[in-house]
Amino acid sequence: MNYHFGVLSVSVTVTGGKITQVGIASLNDGGNSRSQSIDQQSIPVLEQQALQAQSANIQGVSGASYTSAGFIQSLQSALSQLGFS
Repeated sequence: MNYHFGVLSVSVTVTGGKITQVGIASLNDGGNSRSQSIDQQSIPVLEQQALQAQSANIQGVSGASYTSAGFIQSLQSALSQLGFS
């Protein structure tokens, strides 16, 4: 998914009807150091939120709205491809 500072892709593993793993398949933030710092801090939180929510219906991270939006869109797309709603 394109997001304001680059492109990110989320990978999801679903086992037995449950999201068991969420991670970043690829991330290109254009080498922007501020964006890299935000991504490093926010992505682990977003991954944990997704595991807890068992969906793409997560809060996101304050101060990382573009990363959160890109993550959520990519997560929803991945879940839809897996037939997981």
